[in-house]
Amino acid sequence: MKTKSTFLGAIEITRKLLNDVMFMLESRTKETYFTRKEKKLNFKNTILFSLNFVKKSLQIELDDFFDKFNLSEISISKQGYSAARKKISPLAFVKLTKAIVNWYYEENSFKTYRGFRLCAIDGSVLQIPDTEELRNYFGYGKNHKTSYARASASCIYDLENGIIITSRINPYKVAERDSAKDMIEELVQIGLKNDLFLFDRGYPSRDFIAYLDALGIKYVMRCQKNTIKEIVEAKDADQNIHIIHRKQVITARVVRFPLDSGTEEILVTNLTEEEFDISEFKSLYFKRWGIETEYNDVKNKIEIENFTGSSKIAIEQDFYASIYLSNMVSLLRNDANETINEESKKKRRKHDYQVNTNILIGKLKDRMVHLLLEDCPIKRERMFTKIMKVIIRNKTPIRFGRSYPRRNGLSSTKYPLNQKRCL
Repeated sequence: MKTKSTFLGAIEITRKLLNDVMFMLESRTKETYFTRKEKKLNFKNTILFSLNFVKKSLQIELDDFFDKFNLSEISISKQGYSAARKKISPLAFVKLTKAIVNWYYEENSFKTYRGFRLCAIDGSVLQIPDTEELRNYFGYGKNHKTSYARASASCIYDLENGIIITSRINPYKVAERDSAKDMIEELVQIGLKNDLFLFDRGYPSRDFIAYLDALGIKYVMRCQKNTIKEIVEAKDADQNIHIIHRKQVITARVVRFPLDSGTEEILVTNLTEEEFDISEFKSLYFKRWGIETEYNDVKNKIEIENFTGSSKIAIEQDFYASIYLSNMVSLLRNDANETINEESKKKRRKHDYQVNTNILIGKLKDRMVHLLLEDCPIKRERMFTKIMKVIIRNKTPIRFGRSYPRRNGLSSTKYPLNQKRCL
């Protein structure tokens, strides 16, 4: 087992913040909150409960939580929890995530792709409780029959390291490009890491390409056939073009190549031929699929849409808590996969192996809170070792080159055997 665990490092970063008075003071929704000893739910316990993969009935979760961790002799009702969480800003969970992300990239060696930190930006629609308050703030989607409350999520995802660098939950109608600009500006402020951004076909526009060009950011965007005129008119397999935007001339490169399906892929980029040859773009852009996999894990395994409340503050707290949990899952998965790879070098196996993420998430329930509550580093290390042994034992083979046809329409069962819940 490797000597340095990024997961344990992130646990220590989280512990320090949860025990930091300034963090508590900055995370209150009102200055008078948490100024005296709380008889039931204090600041730290409320945060810890929110980070315990809460997915079952709220009252059952509360009873189990305070029973397992012996944090209160007084029974906590779901009304009591709802009152306590209103005292905490959703920014508390944002700060926890930022602290871990900043530490990870500043204090650890991380994987790059050809020297770039390879980032994907994409958005997704979230189903939220269909209340009047949430409809009024987040908006709603509708069809010819009915309408439901919806929110828009967006994130910047490190494809090589499995880290959500930053994220946003916005009203349903907020444009993906506007959300992308907001997140990119955040990265510019804290310092870029030689980033290369991959975008899907919903992002190309004259304004957005000019925006990225002005910041000196490297990008690759998938384009539709009816996109920007200069891109459409570039018929060569690899061709430099000039895009005109507000009397400015932006130099870009259009790359075309056939996919296995027979359709033509069109990409626009500012990567030069010296940086990437045309033959390398197919495998480069295919890596963007990692953010689709991440959204699938966050939605179907961490269950980000399984909200614990129906107020705006509850939705935002649950969203950013899920982003924090997703990164903790990734750090533990990276630790475990590295250990598996080290073991595989000593054995001759038919397949390479990786951690079963579903099992990993299920095993983190309760165990991560135990780690966050444990003051002794030696005991934390022992607890971590036990967790690692369990999840490594449940590794699965990696089979490359598999593809399955997309099936539309009715499903044979709502609960397929290969997609069982882990929480």
